[in-house]
Amino acid sequence: MKPALTILAALAVTFAFLAAGCGGGNTAPSNRGKKADDKLSRPEVPTEYRDLAMPAGISAEEGKKQFLADCASCHGEGGLGDGPVGKALVPPAGNLTDPRLHEAVGDDYFFWRISEGGAFAPFNSGMTPFKNKSEEQRWQLVAFIRTLKK
Repeated sequence: MKPALTILAALAVTFAFLAAGCGGGNTAPSNRGKKADDKLSRPEVPTEYRDLAMPAGISAEEGKKQFLADCASCHGEGGLGDGPVGKALVPPAGNLTDPRLHEAVGDDYFFWRISEGGAFAPFNSGMTPFKNKSEEQRWQLVAFIRTLKK
């Protein structure tokens, strides 16, 4: 009986760790329930990230590999916010395919959110910061996310 409890405890810890890694990608301020033609609004990008531009030659294909490895469990393989962990989060993982999101934010916004995560106001989400990745890898994720626009 004791080994079964140990396995269950290990699984619970693993799930909690994964759940803390993503979520809430575009939930603040909340625009859920608004009409489809309403524009999304997002907080202003902090000074240290504002106006950063994607360097030339960044590979969206490399970004896709990273996205599938690091982001799909929350955001889903297609970026719809329907990953198995992301659906269970409060707030749920954001839909990265929404054209209103892509129109509302610049590349600097995506780079900021990928770098810093979302465990701060106004997002208060479980999204993990990815500052441990190189700048090039973070820009590759931005490049891939831009391909998800519907």
